[in-house]
Amino acid sequence: MTFHSDYCNKHTFTRGSEEVVKPVRMMILNGKVVCPRCELEADEKKIQKDLERQIEFSQRTKNFNMLEKRSIFRDRTIAKATFDNYKVSEPEETANKRLMMDLVGYLKQGKVFNIFLQGHPGVGKSHLAYAALKALNVPPDPENPKDMGKSCLFINLADAAFAIQDSFHNKESKFTQGYVTGLIGDVDYLVIDDVGAETGSEHSKSEATNFIHKILYAVTSARQDKATIYTSNLTGDKLKQMYDTKLVSRMTKKSKYILFKNTFDKRDEELPF
Repeated sequence: MTFHSDYCNKHTFTRGSEEVVKPVRMMILNGKVVCPRCELEADEKKIQKDLERQIEFSQRTKNFNMLEKRSIFRDRTIAKATFDNYKVSEPEETANKRLMMDLVGYLKQGKVFNIFLQGHPGVGKSHLAYAALKALNVPPDPENPKDMGKSCLFINLADAAFAIQDSFHNKESKFTQGYVTGLIGDVDYLVIDDVGAETGSEHSKSEATNFIHKILYAVTSARQDKATIYTSNLTGDKLKQMYDTKLVSRMTKKSKYILFKNTFDKRDEELPF
């Protein structure tokens, strides 16, 4: 450590009500004459600024993390779904995968519309819907403090309804109706999975309960200017039988349709009895 003959007079301390200059002897560091106190203060400011940026970026990544942390569905295998691992064996599956990827591209451009996937159980509707969210789930730009990224949620309707109803009796549950509908309304891109399954078999003549109607009305009311992806096993006639016409109209408003007419349940296995 080599000291220089000059002093830095930028630093002061308070004596009574008077600011008094406290000279700091300069030193030679890597061939440059510097004030050690100024160097220390500069380092502290940089550390503080870096810490503030990390905290601010952590806040902005909350949107990006919603898909993984706040989605509501029990079948956790869906979380592994991507476009890459969506296996196709039929021309219809190939066409529907391509259509979904194209629609995701339009959504990324800022276009707003709904997507409705319909077909038999087990044909991959939920897989494609989750894969779409994965593609839309863009993290924020670390260098742009105004970029909040894109938030996505995957909500299985029956599982969400069960969670909300459980909160009526379990006061420690966070899944209140207000919490769930708040998430649904605020998120950039939403999947409502398996519409109609909450009433039982697709061949049932049951109608959706008032409770389910309220949830879906909350969804459609809050998301008129946002993209929502629905999946269902039900035909149009079945939808209108289970839900009131106004609600069906809201769900299918500005919709692009992906239909599985010739693809059947991939999960079917021959039973030995």
